[in-house]
Amino acid sequence: MYIQEVSIDGFKSYAQRVTLTNFDPGFNAITGLNGSGKSNILDSLCFVMGIKNLSAVRAQNLQELVYKQGSAGITKATVSIVFHNNDPQNGPSGYEDKEYITVTRQIVIGGRDKYSINGHAAQQGRVADLFQSVQLNVNNPHFLIMQGRVTKIMNMKPPEILSLLEEASGTKLYERKKDSAMKTLAKKQTKLEEIDELMNTELLPTLQKLEKQCEQSHEFAMTSQKNERLRRLCVAHDYMSTRRLIESGEAELAAMVAEIQELEKQKTDLEAEAADKASDIAALLTEKEIQQGGEVKELQQQADDLAKKLTEDKTNYKNKQDLLKSEQASMTSLQQQLTELNQNELAAKVEAATAARDQAAADLQAAEHGVEAATRELAGAETGDGRDESNKSLQERLADAQNAQTAADAECKAADIKHKHLSKQAAEHRKSLASKDKEATGLRQAFDKAQQQVDKCRQSLQGLNYDAAAAEQLEEVRRTEQAAVRKAKEEVEVLASHVSGTDFMYRDPERGWDRSRVKGVRVGLWFLACMLYQTDSA
Repeated sequence: MYIQEVSIDGFKSYAQRVTLTNFDPGFNAITGLNGSGKSNILDSLCFVMGIKNLSAVRAQNLQELVYKQGSAGITKATVSIVFHNNDPQNGPSGYEDKEYITVTRQIVIGGRDKYSINGHAAQQGRVADLFQSVQLNVNNPHFLIMQGRVTKIMNMKPPEILSLLEEASGTKLYERKKDSAMKTLAKKQTKLEEIDELMNTELLPTLQKLEKQCEQSHEFAMTSQKNERLRRLCVAHDYMSTRRLIESGEAELAAMVAEIQELEKQKTDLEAEAADKASDIAALLTEKEIQQGGEVKELQQQADDLAKKLTEDKTNYKNKQDLLKSEQASMTSLQQQLTELNQNELAAKVEAATAARDQAAADLQAAEHGVEAATRELAGAETGDGRDESNKSLQERLADAQNAQTAADAECKAADIKHKHLSKQAAEHRKSLASKDKEATGLRQAFDKAQQQVDKCRQSLQGLNYDAAAAEQLEEVRRTEQAAVRKAKEEVEVLASHVSGTDFMYRDPERGWDRSRVKGVRVGLWFLACMLYQTDSA
């Protein structure tokens, strides 16, 4: 298994996504100029393999691994390594059927650190097991041999050399798993001892206590059964005693029924006596009404008087109708005579006849109104409530008068309040009018001054000899020149894009800097066409 491809995005100095390919299966070297990011590529490999000692990748925390620590708008770093599984038998266990294995690690500022294998999320321990199964343990202190460490390795003691060989051969992984299993076994043994102690000190005494409580419960059940049997005997005894009481109570009930029948007979006699008393009371009431007949006579007299008045009004009404008929007959005869008279006499007679007819109609209406009023007064007299021609009783007319008085008082008070309010508003309006007069005077003066200035401006404008046609020509020239300037700017931008390699933009290092001292770019970086000559080391 060897590295096929490395993809770096947002990690340390790599702000944009960079993909490195064409790795050799046996030996690879990273070369380039100082500061070109050679060491960051090695740090990215260690980052993906899950290094825990961040000082080995020259960082204090994971946030420092993001490009400019997120201050440039990039908030996450992602590194992916694609391994070519060319030897599945000696490759990671569980991935024998995979030709390529992609391991990715991503960190987000303020977020969580996550791993993925072939696009599926994975735990850090699973990724570590994958690398350790092929003798790659990035957390081994001898995994990375930096400059100056070769002599130290040569001077190692035998135990340290043995540890290095175990790490390189891959047996260290199983030793760690064995130690982890032994620790887990020791913990389980401790837990078993705690369970035994808990059983001997708490569970067994509790079990004995529960057995004793079970015996007591059984004894309580036997006692409860005996108590239930005795309770049933008591209920049976009470039942028989109650039965005897019921039989004796039935005889007493028969005697009480006979007594009730006797009382019913007495009730019937008393009701007959009450009926006699009621007839006596009715007779007394009739006698009382006869004694009070004087008032009825007075009311009857009033009713008779009103009836007479109604008869007279009806007679007058009939007479008025007869008079109307005679007048209509006279008008008919007059209309027959109109043909015999001249035009002036005819008009006078028609007007006289019309007036007579209108007078007769008015008399007839007055008579009808009198008859109706008399009828209403008669009806009021008959009912005894004093109704007048408006068909209202005395109490109703009094209530209407009181309501009218109350409404008039309310209107008077409302008028007083409205008068006070309007007086107050009038005073406020007078004050406002005075202030508005002052404002109007000021505005009038300002208007006069503005009018004078307008007159001066008009006089000045007349002295300028303004020519509208010349102004339009100048505006057309200005638009033409602007179009030419835009076209020249576009040509400058095109030329600048062609010579962007020689364009040199900089800021003045200090105030008053003489920009004539700066001649331009002295040297630029370039890449050799042949890979054999790119031999600079990290």
